[in-house]
Amino acid sequence: MEKKRIGMNAGPRMKPGQDIVITNYIALEGTVRAAEMEQPLLSRTLPWDLLETAKSFFEYLKDSPEAAVAGRHGETAMQEVREGGILTALWQMAERCKVGMTVHLRKIPLRQETIEICEVLDLNPYGLLSGGCMLMAADHGNDLVCELEAAGRVPAIIGKVTDSNDRIILNGGNCRYLNRPEPDEIEKLYK
Repeated sequence: MEKKRIGMNAGPRMKPGQDIVITNYIALEGTVRAAEMEQPLLSRTLPWDLLETAKSFFEYLKDSPEAAVAGRHGETAMQEVREGGILTALWQMAERCKVGMTVHLRKIPLRQETIEICEVLDLNPYGLLSGGCMLMAADHGNDLVCELEAAGRVPAIIGKVTDSNDRIILNGGNCRYLNRPEPDEIEKLYK
C-alpha cells in the first residue's frame, strides 16, 4: 500500500528543532461524514448553507500536493492524519520516531463549519477523522508552508520537535501531555 509506505518509510526520523507542519485543515473528512449522517439534527440548529459547504469538503480530499513537495524543505518524516484525527497522528509520529514535541493547538487550521458541527454533536474536532492532510517534520517549515499555500492548501507550523520524550500540547495558557490515541470521535455517531 503506497499510503502506508509514505507514513512508515524505512527511515523516518525527526530532529530536535524541526518544525511540525500540518498540510491542510483538519477534520474535513469527519465533518463531511457528520454533516451527511446527522443532517436532520444539524438542520434544526445550523444554517442550510453551512451544512452544504461542509458536505462540499469532500473536494479537499481529492488533491494531494504533499507528495510532490516532499523532500524539498528538509522533511524527514511524514504521517497521514486519518482515523483518530490530529491527536492520534501526532502520537503515532512521535512514537515511531521516538521524539518529544511541543504543539500549539490554536495554530492547527480548522474550518468554522467543522467547529459548529462538532459543537452541536459534542465531538472533539482534534480527534475526528482527518483525511486530506498530513503531518511533516521539516528543517525549513516556513518554506514548506509557502509552497503548500501556492498549491492551494492551508498549512501551518503547529509546533517543534524537542529533545525530550515529552509530548506537550499548549492551548492558550494551558499545558497538557498528549494522551495515547482514543477511538475516532466519529464513532460516537454510530452508538
